[in-house]
Amino acid sequence: MVGFAANARHNIVGELAKIRQGTGIMEIALHLGAHLTDDNQLRKCLQTNADMLRREGIIVPPARQYLDLIKDAANHITSGTGAPEAFRHLRDAIGAPDDARRLVFSGPSLLARLPDVLDDVQFYPKAARRVAALRKIFEGHDVEIFFAIRNPASFIPAFMSSQRIQQKGLETSQIPVEQLRWSTLLQQIIDTWPEAKLTVWCDEDTPFLWHQLLREISGHEPDTEFEGSFDWFDTVMVEGAADKLAQYFNDAPPVDEDHRQHVIAAFLDKFCDDQKLEIDLTVTDWDEARVDILTELYEQDTESLSALPGLRLLQPADI
Repeated sequence: MVGFAANARHNIVGELAKIRQGTGIMEIALHLGAHLTDDNQLRKCLQTNADMLRREGIIVPPARQYLDLIKDAANHITSGTGAPEAFRHLRDAIGAPDDARRLVFSGPSLLARLPDVLDDVQFYPKAARRVAALRKIFEGHDVEIFFAIRNPASFIPAFMSSQRIQQKGLETSQIPVEQLRWSTLLQQIIDTWPEAKLTVWCDEDTPFLWHQLLREISGHEPDTEFEGSFDWFDTVMVEGAADKLAQYFNDAPPVDEDHRQHVIAAFLDKFCDDQKLEIDLTVTDWDEARVDILTELYEQDTESLSALPGLRLLQPADI
């Protein structure tokens, strides 16, 4: 039955793709961040599998082909000068074939520069204008926005550790950390681009959601793993553990997503490298009590996301 359902879905997707091609409508996946959550790992993995995806009409172009082009077009639109035929120029630049059904663009700089991520009392204070510009560029197409949020208790120290931020001279005391809410930003995105689908997840849950994210953002449901899909686990596990995890799934493929996540949880319990997850608080004046407060506020903010119309919150299985 599982195989039948998968084949049926594949056929439906194929038929929908043909219909879209006839109307000129394309699927657009925009992975917009947040900064300091991904380190471009998702883009790298999808790019590694670009040839395989291209054969299915899924185009994952190199960042150099689209980042500056999209940002320049968005800046022109925001300034009021416009960017006529921006999408056509973008499609030509990435060499998308006529039978392409989905374009995948990944990069937090599409939303903002890192120094502009924090200001006043919110994340990405200029996001509404940039999102409005992106909406204009991709007008008439089926757009999905993907966005990871991160606990401010670890996000702010990572942000302050950036050399670019240190050059800016921003002090932690200038950031009203207790007032920061990801829900404020996400509500702005929904209000500015209501017809776009918005999928959100917590960066802390990425180990369990990683393979699902690769599938959903690419629009591909593979029978086998993406090449290099286990490289990400090197960022949280001791040396060699990611290879062990890959070999385990190679020998015993997961029966479903819940099974996969339970196996990953077991490997993390045994092979997690705590040093890779440590938060460097030396760039802040925080103590552990403040970290606990920020974490509690973040958890409350995350729980509130499920109530936002137009937002889908991805969460791991009950592990």
